[in-house]
Amino acid sequence: MSTLTVLKDYLLGKDDDIGYLLNPEHNSKTVMLSGAWGSGKTHFWQNDIEPKLRTDVKEKACAYISLYGMDSLKEIKEEVFFKASKENDYLSEEIEVFGFDALSTIADNGGEISKGLKTIFDLNKYRRSSKGKNKLKDGGIICFDDFERKSKKVELNDLFGFISQLAIGLNCKVVIILNSDVFEGEEANVFKTVKEKTVNKFFYFEPSIEELFNSIYSSNKKYKELDIHRDEIFKAIKETKELNARIYIQVLDNCLEWIDKGYELDTLKPFVLSSIFFAKYHYSFYIDNLESDDKVYEIYHAFNENIELAKNIRNVFPQYASGNAMTKDDIIHSLKEDVTKKTKDSNDNEHAEVYYASGYKLVEENKYMLRDFYFYKYILKIDDEIDGELFNDINQFIKTGVLSYKEANI
Repeated sequence: MSTLTVLKDYLLGKDDDIGYLLNPEHNSKTVMLSGAWGSGKTHFWQNDIEPKLRTDVKEKACAYISLYGMDSLKEIKEEVFFKASKENDYLSEEIEVFGFDALSTIADNGGEISKGLKTIFDLNKYRRSSKGKNKLKDGGIICFDDFERKSKKVELNDLFGFISQLAIGLNCKVVIILNSDVFEGEEANVFKTVKEKTVNKFFYFEPSIEELFNSIYSSNKKYKELDIHRDEIFKAIKETKELNARIYIQVLDNCLEWIDKGYELDTLKPFVLSSIFFAKYHYSFYIDNLESDDKVYEIYHAFNENIELAKNIRNVFPQYASGNAMTKDDIIHSLKEDVTKKTKDSNDNEHAEVYYASGYKLVEENKYMLRDFYFYKYILKIDDEIDGELFNDINQFIKTGVLSYKEANI
């Protein structure tokens, strides 16, 4: 059985079993759903978990909040109760005329509003907060996403303290979605200490490539148009070993637009690989010179400050690919060795030192892009089965995001 299905059944229940999040015995508990960036945690919550919760908790709140960019605990608290209150039920006619959000902005920026409007503003703010608390009390659910992307201004101790008060004080459930590996230094130590005191249940989110792809693909009816190409798209994604929900969505949307606008491909593999590479590195596989066998891909422009290195990479990559294929990690080691060797062999010591310092640094800074370029180009052979001009057209679309309807279909 799929690990996602097992986790979903555990959280929501199956047959006569009451799921963890729907069991009143777990009110006042804090749950943590952790996993790598891009593994689909948010997608899983919003598409597989939250819809059923909103139906089953009925009169209680089931609120979702992203902490991305929030820079004060006051802002977070207000957002919690605003979302939980089902928004502006209690707004008076005066506030609706002037706009509650506009008044909030004025107040937050120290602007002046009339005493009458301020009284209405404060009253509605209080009512909204009270309603939010009532909606969460005794069984409501609040989910905090992007936990690790909060502003540095919000102290972890204070945030966990608020979460603990929220869960225990209102007898509700709190769910935290995050990638716990990103905290560093003292913040990592604080995180480890306070999470052990605050979090009651841990779940690790680690779907397989197939599970994540199936989840994304089945979440939107529009992808049904790709059914005839589904297996080919999945096979290409699987070959990259990429596990990232946002990238899968970009790939599927790109394929859908390409086909919807009247274009066809004998193989979707180069299209999928090009989409993934650009999504990760913002460089395409566009070929500058279609006349020559010495293809110049756009990636080489990343090394313009060291043209000699760019030429060197172009020359040595095919050599590495011949015979026994190297791993993605081996390629970086070999490139660094090559930089060192050329430095030692040079008769121009001053030039060699500059080349070494710049080249070694560029290889290290771009190592993930370089190893994926080598892997896609020489191991997966991204452009071996496609016409060069068509390949460029694909990469131009992926890079610019613009695609006109094919003339025959206008």
